Amino acid sequence: MNQHVTIIGAGIVGISAAMFAQSRGFSVRVIDKVPPGEGASFGNAGGIVVSSVMPTVHPGILMKIPGWLLDPKGPITVRWSYLPKALPWLLALGRNAMPDRVRKISKARAALGLRALDDHRTLLKHAGAQDLLAMDDGLMIYGTKAQYDGGATWRRVHAEYGYKGAELNADEAREVEPDLTPDIYRAVFWDGWHRIRDPHMMVVRLAEQVVRDGSEIVQDEVTRIEVDGNRATKLHLKQAGEEKVENLCVCAGAWSHELARMLGSKVLLEAERGYHLIMQNTGIKLGRAVTHAAQPGAVTPHHDGIKIAGSDEIAGNDAPPDWRRAEQMHVYGKRLFPGLRDLDGSESKWMGRRPGTPDSLPVISASPKLANVWYGFGHGHMGLSWGPTTGRLLADMLGGTTPNMDLSPFRIDRPM
Repeated sequence: MNQHVTIIGAGIVGISAAMFAQSRGFSVRVIDKVPPGEGASFGNAGGIVVSSVMPTVHPGILMKIPGWLLDPKGPITVRWSYLPKALPWLLALGRNAMPDRVRKISKARAALGLRALDDHRTLLKHAGAQDLLAMDDGLMIYGTKAQYDGGATWRRVHAEYGYKGAELNADEAREVEPDLTPDIYRAVFWDGWHRIRDPHMMVVRLAEQVVRDGSEIVQDEVTRIEVDGNRATKLHLKQAGEEKVENLCVCAGAWSHELARMLGSKVLLEAERGYHLIMQNTGIKLGRAVTHAAQPGAVTPHHDGIKIAGSDEIAGNDAPPDWRRAEQMHVYGKRLFPGLRDLDGSESKWMGRRPGTPDSLPVISASPKLANVWYGFGHGHMGLSWGPTTGRLLADMLGGTTPNMDLSPFRIDRPM
């Protein structure tokens, strides 16, 4: 095709879009202010959770949020100084937790997950990185009968989309993972939960393939975008100055709404700030991702240790990290694995910004304003899971191919 596309963002979405666009004949230039994979992709728990069809917040979770918000170390919190700015997003979050919206959102999420594993395999194979994919289903722990009964709707909806899961009693769960807590009422294997052994390394290796295939990845920051008529024409870069664009994809994570605003589109987006803790010499063995029904989060294998990831903090992009939230991940890990060693200062802590929409659906969309602009962002907790599929769909739109699914639920101008 001999066309050029500039992609803003070198996370899993942007790099996936670059690889699929290259396969369709485009020359590609990727721009990001940090190296590939060092944004939200770096801290991802590693799950390819194609079975996660229900939105992040649904009626069962909505009832728990007020109590969580009152706890500064709880799994979801809002910095009160930021509340006025976050309020429109939070109100929309509540609207989208109503049953009729949950049904529509779940249908769209399920459709997005249908090809996700195949799209991962396509990219990993091309980059010679198949070793990063682990096909071990995750394990969900219910500590009490009340927790299990409270998850009935969640299990029913997932079963409706073909993800039934195998149920285990406490002894069976501890046979699979011997270091688990004995406080188990029941456990369920998550069908459709697979794992990338190192999400950061995945993006790095895909990015290296993008360069080997003849495209360019530039570390710079986009400060302004010029528009002429119905086209984006120029980027202003902090280091390199002006740069002309032929086609433009915005895949800039939690900063995407700021760039979209320059291009005439407004969208509700918040940085769902997540934290993780990486521990070595943990005192436990772990063979797969494990979650607990009592609160969001996951304990996953990571090199010769574990990664404990989770937490949602609404505080904007620029607020300093609250490292107590990373340390709280240890409490979560200890709940699942009582033999986990205590913190001793050798742990690695991280905070990153997940780009979250209030309807738990990403933006995968052509611009309704400009003929040469496309968007791929807003994946919240599902960036790694849906990133390659988003990249493929963007490349389809760039190349004038009709995508193989209905993208209307993901339009940037949809009501939220």
